[in-house]
Amino acid sequence: MRHSLRSRSILRFIATLVFPVLLTVGGSCNGPDVGSPYFPIPPPNPSFGPPTQAIDSDGVAHTYWKVTSPPSAELSHVYVYLTNIDRGSGTIVLAAQDGSYTTLVEGQQGDRIVFDFGALNNYTMCRPLREGVADTSCQ
Repeated sequence: MRHSLRSRSILRFIATLVFPVLLTVGGSCNGPDVGSPYFPIPPPNPSFGPPTQAIDSDGVAHTYWKVTSPPSAELSHVYVYLTNIDRGSGTIVLAAQDGSYTTLVEGQQGDRIVFDFGALNNYTMCRPLREGVADTSCQ
């Protein structure tokens, strides 16, 4: 009888240490992150401004386009990754509190620009580089 009580005491002691740890670890690994933003619709189409020329310190000419996006609550403080997949170059911009952003991207008319909204369920879109609202997808 004495051996049985001692075994039960040891088991209860182990259970009081192990059970809370199992609950914490098990609960933290399951289910979606409810606090992360959900992006049910595509972000607003950005606009590409007229191209401007710049010459770097080596005398090489570069063509830059101003990219602007209207406000969008879903993009508030989200990093937007813009990549010119035809040139292999890109830029990263942090959207403002209202979700708008402005940046420059290098390229020539017709280059394909991929917009990656990684924090928003890995949403991406591709737009050809041309002046005006970018409302058509890449071919």
